[in-house]
Amino acid sequence: MEKIVPIFYSLSKSMQSIHKSSCDNISTVQSTIIYELSLLSKPSMQMVADAVGMDITTFSRQIRTLEKKELVARTPFEGDRRIHILSLTEKGRQVVNSINEIIAAKMKSAFATMNDFERETVLRSLQALDGKLQESKGKEKG
Repeated sequence: MEKIVPIFYSLSKSMQSIHKSSCDNISTVQSTIIYELSLLSKPSMQMVADAVGMDITTFSRQIRTLEKKELVARTPFEGDRRIHILSLTEKGRQVVNSINEIIAAKMKSAFATMNDFERETVLRSLQALDGKLQESKGKEKG
């Protein structure tokens, strides 16, 4: 297990580098926010803030910036005007799709040097690791 820490940091830096180079005119934090928004249906600000692991004050500043860039729209919830529902604008959906396509192409390039067995093994292993990390994150909150 002593090898895991260097692998963790190396993989983290590599993924962050891919993410950063895929984002044009927005930060990786903002990219993560709009990606999460693309997955959720009519989420509240608090729901998305929780999904990206951000406190609501910092998250609100990021949403204001994304609104100014016309990527996100904020609408008061009909039942409680204190709650705001977030949605992607058409421009926001285009940005998410563009970033996802760039990331997919870069990952495809990295996987291209592997044979089918290696590719499938890495993908299954990453999915298993992600599942276990999500489980442990849920246990920490509970």
